[in-house]
Amino acid sequence: MSIRLLDGHEAERFRRRMNDDPEFKLVARDMTVTLAIEVGSDARLVKVRDGELGAIRRFVPLTEPVDIHIKGAGEFWEKLLSPVPPPRFQNLYAAVRAGTCEVTGDGELYSAYFAALTRMIDVMRELQNT
Repeated sequence: MSIRLLDGHEAERFRRRMNDDPEFKLVARDMTVTLAIEVGSDARLVKVRDGELGAIRRFVPLTEPVDIHIKGAGEFWEKLLSPVPPPRFQNLYAAVRAGTCEVTGDGELYSAYFAALTRMIDVMRELQNT
């Protein structure tokens, strides 16, 4: 699976959708993180400043610091973003507990913004399936 939602026109569509989403605005109102999302060997950097998604661009691991790094194989992302995710793929918490993905970085930021990350994945799922 590629990161279709995080490339070109689709990335801009995703960024606009997130920044217009009232639920995300509420749970991410003071969120400032640099997030790496990795699908196999393909990775994107997503910068969030004061609750607004900014640039989404290619990311080469170890080239710049990230606060939270979400890594998973293509199969993980396909299942996570499916219309009805199977058990162990419903959200990041379930996936990490089951060992189907890895989340590294600042644990405090991850915990503090878990609701915002969950909403981001919900919107990714919605856009992936439309």
